[in-house]
Amino acid sequence: MTRKRKLFGTSLLATSFAGLLVAAGIWAGSPAVATANANAVTQEVGVGGTVRLLRLGVPQDGRLGDLLRKNAKISAGFDVIPRASMGQLARATDFNAEQWSSLGADAVIMASKVGPQIKLKLYEISKGNKPVLAKGYPASDELAAANKFLNDVMAYYTQEAGPFGSRIAFVRTRRNPTVSKNIQTVEMNGEAPSGITSNRSLNILPSLNPGGGVLFTSYAKRNPDLWMSSGGTPTRISKYPGLNLGGVMSPDGSSIALSLSKDGNSEIYKIGRDGSVKARLTKHGAIDGSPSWSPAGQIAFVSSRAGGPQVFRMSASGAGATRVTKKGSYNQSPDWNQGKGRGQWIVYSGRDSSNRYDIFKVDVKSGKTVRLTQQAGRNLDPSWSPDGRFVAYSLNGNIYVATEDGLNNIQIAKGASTPDWGPRAY
Repeated sequence: MTRKRKLFGTSLLATSFAGLLVAAGIWAGSPAVATANANAVTQEVGVGGTVRLLRLGVPQDGRLGDLLRKNAKISAGFDVIPRASMGQLARATDFNAEQWSSLGADAVIMASKVGPQIKLKLYEISKGNKPVLAKGYPASDELAAANKFLNDVMAYYTQEAGPFGSRIAFVRTRRNPTVSKNIQTVEMNGEAPSGITSNRSLNILPSLNPGGGVLFTSYAKRNPDLWMSSGGTPTRISKYPGLNLGGVMSPDGSSIALSLSKDGNSEIYKIGRDGSVKARLTKHGAIDGSPSWSPAGQIAFVSSRAGGPQVFRMSASGAGATRVTKKGSYNQSPDWNQGKGRGQWIVYSGRDSSNRYDIFKVDVKSGKTVRLTQQAGRNLDPSWSPDGRFVAYSLNGNIYVATEDGLNNIQIAKGASTPDWGPRAY
């Protein structure tokens, strides 16, 4: 997966609404100045320094309306008006700018079903009764319609489509009758769960491939081997003696980086999709693991060569390994941002001096480090969205999605760990 004053971690996407400067949320992207872990707090100030989220009305009832409101909240660009507070407008079939303005709305999404299509329209109150965005989608799939429209809405405001429809892989643990771990996936809004494995073994460390499919390590054959699922029966890719851990596909889909201990020490190797070793990338007495590819083909990884685990980076050939994390004594689980214009950021989990785990990101060019989470518990295993504007992570056995600066945290899966965010779906 491979990313002025601002609100929710982004440059202001400003539009004039009766003298207000309105921010369209997290979408434009750059390092945050807002307080980390603010949960969807609307900020308002006057002209010259005032920002607030767009107040959005979605009157549609049923599953489609629920999905549109849910996606709008996760996007972090909107303060979504509760349907229960809309009064008669909750049953409106036609748009009336004056009526919605009296409710305090800045924008409204109207939905209708016409034959085999769902018609979705975005209105801005300041622009009258003509929609600024109108799209049609097959009525047979309300989830896809809600996802695609929110992607189109984000593209309308930012010239870059959103990541709705992309999937997040994770591990779910069962302890009855014995402990087992299986790989599942879910869409970024927590919808459409799907199982990848369903056995009584330990299946861990999922990684969604750029071209589809899931890499994971499984003990199904009693050794921690690397497997890949592309929709059918999983195939064992790497079965060298010892560890075959943390496999991640290169951005071009030609190679897999993973940790192997076949020669006695945990080192990072590059193998082909058939499991053949192409190159050994690290040769050090320390433990090396957890590789992650950059958009340009570099590799971030974790090594104990500096004492405790720290994040390093190297070229795709293994040359020029340099330390990236300079703060903290225990940093792990790096993920390199694949988003446009965000390729300098690596997100990782770090333990601070008070022995708590939080999510951080580091700029590999400047060395600047930003703390993304500050809530109690173990914040672990971060993973960037395909556009680099969001991050998924686990907290106390649940999966959350937040903005690229750790804001607007929303739980999307319970009883889950080690998330990995896959490519854009649409």
